[in-house]
Amino acid sequence: MIVHYGYQITSTFSTPDAEAKRIRESVGLADISCVSTFNLQGRGLKNPPELGPDACVWPLGHRQYLVTCKPAAGDAVRDRMQQLQRNGAEPSLPPPIYVAEVTSVYAQLLLAGPHSRDVLNKLTSLNLSEDARGSLTCAQANVAHVHAMVLRKDLKGILAYHLLVGREYGEDVWESVMHAGHEFHITPFGLEALRLLRG
Repeated sequence: MIVHYGYQITSTFSTPDAEAKRIRESVGLADISCVSTFNLQGRGLKNPPELGPDACVWPLGHRQYLVTCKPAAGDAVRDRMQQLQRNGAEPSLPPPIYVAEVTSVYAQLLLAGPHSRDVLNKLTSLNLSEDARGSLTCAQANVAHVHAMVLRKDLKGILAYHLLVGREYGEDVWESVMHAGHEFHITPFGLEALRLLRG
């Protein structure tokens, strides 16, 4: 275990090369709850916000977005959102955009590998077909009987899903995913293997 931007995170479970190899061949699961996560909403969001290449912007509802980025980019992305918040603000009116950091609200799990769709299909009724859920799409659904946000973001061509659930359910969902992936020899992986997969 290491401290990574204020969060305890697993560096490796075995060796980074072995973990990365298993993910490329089958499937793996990582806890990436340290990923910076923000809720962005308000009447000022008439179009998806432009927050730079470091940020992923996921539509959740009418004028509401989830924003995720690597922890190293968190401060810069927050500054861009606060600049959007200030633009067009009028003292006599409510803010046109509300920004809330929700990193600590969610446990975020990364399910990656060619069999990740097979594993996730065991845990949700969400349509995970390529036509319905291509890379960089998001949806809300129950996963292992827990409300979750399912974000599809592939890793250098490797199928991958980010699963965001209330932090109090993180351990239960982790165990459910590991159980569902048993037949595919799912392996837990840490930060070092993730760095290898990201290239």
